[in-house]
Amino acid sequence: MHIPAAFPQAVAAISQPEEPLAVLEMAPGLTTHPGDAVHLLREERMALAGVADCVARTYAVIHRRHGTYTHIYTVLDSRDQDRRVTHLRRVLEGERAAEARAWVLAGRHYARLAF
Repeated sequence: MHIPAAFPQAVAAISQPEEPLAVLEMAPGLTTHPGDAVHLLREERMALAGVADCVARTYAVIHRRHGTYTHIYTVLDSRDQDRRVTHLRRVLEGERAAEARAWVLAGRHYARLAF
């Protein structure tokens, strides 16, 4: 069975606590502005209610447009759905990417995900 690259087979954390976070230009499903920083924290395959094949990508986005805030988003993609769903998981005041990464790696971002 062919699975497109957007739907990886492995469940893996993208970064470990001691690694520096890579900054992305943009991420599908997220709106950013010049000066914002996007960090991919985790990418994994999961089954959700009614959606058998789903890829969840969790990002920390440092928004700097109206003050500095770190938002943690989980973006859900599925071959079975015609849409992408973005969940805002948490908002932290200031530039706190390391704290966001620790929160995600501890598994706290899983609660109440749905398509």
